[in-house]
Amino acid sequence: MLETVLVESAYRKDQTPELAKIGKQPRRPSGGAEPQPLPVAPGPATFDATALTLSVAAMPDHATTLRAFRQPAGGTAQLAGTSTTTTVSVIAAGPLTPGVTYEFWLVGHNSQGDGPESNHVSHAVPMGP
Repeated sequence: MLETVLVESAYRKDQTPELAKIGKQPRRPSGGAEPQPLPVAPGPATFDATALTLSVAAMPDHATTLRAFRQPAGGTAQLAGTSTTTTVSVIAAGPLTPGVTYEFWLVGHNSQGDGPESNHVSHAVPMGP
């Protein structure tokens, strides 16, 4: 009987008897959650000229995806590809133009936006046979 009284006195409408016995964290006010921080900068990016991919050793902290960007010499930067792994294709947005030199880099991305850029890697696309 005494145990029932103690459990009932600790019981609130938002708390089950099991949680009343072990304790419970106080509720946060609505909107009290911290926003996710932007991703940190990726580690050094390496370019695989055969596979046309950029890779890093590990996903940047706070990143849910990696985004690869490419910029042809004298042109504007564009999103080249996105991946949830540590390797991203730089031709997902379309093929590279033969004879053009491109600059590639990676950024970590999450719901808050893009983090800082990785190192930039240049690659000259060879002319066809």
